[in-house]
Amino acid sequence: MLQARKTILTWSATQWHDYEQRGLQLDNYAVFENAAGSLGWTGFGAVATYTPTAANAFTEVAAWLTQLQAELTSVVAPQDIAILGGFSFTAKGAQQQDAWGALANGYFVLPRFLVKKTAAQTVLIELTRAEFATADSLADFEAFLPPLASENPVASILVQTEQATQWQQAVTEVVQQLQTDPQLEKVVLARTLQVSSQQPFVVSQLLTTLRQTHAAVYHLVLKVADQVFISATPERLVALKGRQLATAAVAGTAPRASDPVADEALGAALLRDAKNRREQQIVVTAIRQQLQNITTTLSVPTLPRLLKSQQVQHLYTPITATLQASVDLFGVVAALHPTPALGGQPAALALPLIQRLEPQYRGLFGAPFGYATLAGDGEFAVAIRSMLVQQKTALLFAGAGIVAASQPAVEVRETALKFQPMLQLLK
Repeated sequence: MLQARKTILTWSATQWHDYEQRGLQLDNYAVFENAAGSLGWTGFGAVATYTPTAANAFTEVAAWLTQLQAELTSVVAPQDIAILGGFSFTAKGAQQQDAWGALANGYFVLPRFLVKKTAAQTVLIELTRAEFATADSLADFEAFLPPLASENPVASILVQTEQATQWQQAVTEVVQQLQTDPQLEKVVLARTLQVSSQQPFVVSQLLTTLRQTHAAVYHLVLKVADQVFISATPERLVALKGRQLATAAVAGTAPRASDPVADEALGAALLRDAKNRREQQIVVTAIRQQLQNITTTLSVPTLPRLLKSQQVQHLYTPITATLQASVDLFGVVAALHPTPALGGQPAALALPLIQRLEPQYRGLFGAPFGYATLAGDGEFAVAIRSMLVQQKTALLFAGAGIVAASQPAVEVRETALKFQPMLQLLK
């Protein structure tokens, strides 16, 4: 039996910061904040957790959600209760290094306390399989959290370690294969940057900086024990409300400029660039093909527009559809992941190359991360612009779409640019 009750919150910014600090001392802490800033979920602790297997991850999590729906005996509306978490990108390659620990196969949590923020209000939902400790959810929440620990961030020397030369050689190999194999259209190769500190990273400070410096992107956080995954991704995989579905094709990258005229020129050049337009069109075509058999209506604009974040801008095509009644949120996630923007095209040829040529297992990087309510609605983003933080070490991930016209040295520079959002948080 799963019980829930809801309380309206009126926390100040200072109170919210203190509660997040305390929540980060728990073994389970999760955040999903959408790019529009109109919806946020924060999970403190866990009533239940689920670790999927790589082979059947989407159907397993869907079945777990169904089980939770059957357990719920509460007057709290099911759309106010959600699981939070992320899937793994794909199975680990035989020779790949794995730094992901408990997060390696993906991880989902039904929080013990769940905060839902909308434009209208902020509410606290208390969930338990036992009896409520008191008649007051706020008192239970206060008692559940560890005491506020003192934070004294100390300036620390950061050491960066990367293998750009090795990765550039892998890109060269992929370009050669793309030029000789007519069936292979695109491969997305990722690389890592390891940042080591003399002192443990202060995660609450990283999240405060994330929100202050990265607007108009998703904020994704998943903490399990001493590992914390953080993402500031601009890319939606799917949002589902009722039968109405929204997704997007995002690919192709150019830098931003502080001068508005120069920034507009960079965007205009990206829209004209043949290589980037081809890379993005591959994604559009694949998403259309993946959705046409599970939707009743499908709207795909002819031309892309620009999607701008703080450091970079991308080619972007918003796509909407009406989902068939027989398909649920996880069925859409399964149909869309991995998109050619993060895997390649066709996936059957690209994924084995990724597993062979990328030395570090991707884990949650590039994978679907989001929430699903007990009503069946939800949203998943593509977890790029991300890092895995563990004590004094942060492992940053960045990828680039490789096509036959790609220049390996240019792709190295593009991925260096994509490291910047997370690197700036650490500095």
